[in-house]
Amino acid sequence: MTMKYPSLDRLLESIGSVFDAYSVVLFCQNSAGTFDLVSAFSLGDSIRRGMTIEQGQGLVGWILKNNSPLVVEKFDEKNTYLGYYGSEQDEKIKVFVGCPLPGGTGALCMDSKKTYAFTSKDQRVLALFAQAVAAVIADVGDGGVCSREQALYRVLQEVYALREAYPKWTDFLNRYLALLSGASGYEYAFLVVSDEWGNNYLLEGSNKPFMPDTFSLRQSFSTGSGLLGWVFKKNQPVFFGDGKSELGRTPLFGRDVPGPVLNTLMAFPLKVHTRCRGVLVFGDRESGVIGGEIKAFAHMAADYLAIFLENLYLRNKVRRLAPPSVSDLGDASDFDHPE
Repeated sequence: MTMKYPSLDRLLESIGSVFDAYSVVLFCQNSAGTFDLVSAFSLGDSIRRGMTIEQGQGLVGWILKNNSPLVVEKFDEKNTYLGYYGSEQDEKIKVFVGCPLPGGTGALCMDSKKTYAFTSKDQRVLALFAQAVAAVIADVGDGGVCSREQALYRVLQEVYALREAYPKWTDFLNRYLALLSGASGYEYAFLVVSDEWGNNYLLEGSNKPFMPDTFSLRQSFSTGSGLLGWVFKKNQPVFFGDGKSELGRTPLFGRDVPGPVLNTLMAFPLKVHTRCRGVLVFGDRESGVIGGEIKAFAHMAADYLAIFLENLYLRNKVRRLAPPSVSDLGDASDFDHPE
């Protein structure tokens, strides 16, 4: 019999909230080689709790058999079988997306009643959640999930709730960066964003000041210089943390630009509307080893911010194109998207 993971129920609820999903389900392999539904979240009450499926059985079974992600955008309820609802014909599901857990040990899936509810980026983020779920399961023993994992996922839940609690961009960002720094244990968490043309970038926010008093808050830096400029140009993350080497010789912002000397660093590009428009940075002056659970946590937090910024971009675009009489889009000050 597969062990149950009550602590994952809240995580799946958070996943459902992030993606506005109707249901989120997690299947894990048992000792018999079949797969049990060990955790689920749903806006309805038709999930078949305690069920077991085999490889190849329904859409979830296809993922388990082929160890590959799957997206079904044109859902035919008469010919498509999900396998985890008690009354499938009554659910009116429109979209399904799922991905395997690392090592083929299970599958994390979600669905929606809204047509075209999930994007390719959503699928990538779901895969990151699958890695996080696998990490939680790997740390489960007689005492349950380790306190470190519990703390990180509690913080993720707080991060996902920030948008409603702090509708103003500045308030949201300040709280977001403070949460990331505290959870990761890194001294600094900060965000830099590019200008409209992508030639320069500036410091948008940090969990605490790290520039000299003489530094201009809105000073711009060239995307052609410094380590962060490289991340903008290449749209690739940077990780520096083996506990031995020192990064201090590599300037973050460019030659002769004041700033902290960080010897442990994670820098994630934030893609907004096909372009890298920001870089989220975790850094510390001490040399340390980047743990797998911290990297997974930071990756999910960065992807969440990228999705958040893309939503702001699209909403601002709609506002600019709308006639002045349109007043139901909300307070513009709530969506001061950093250009």
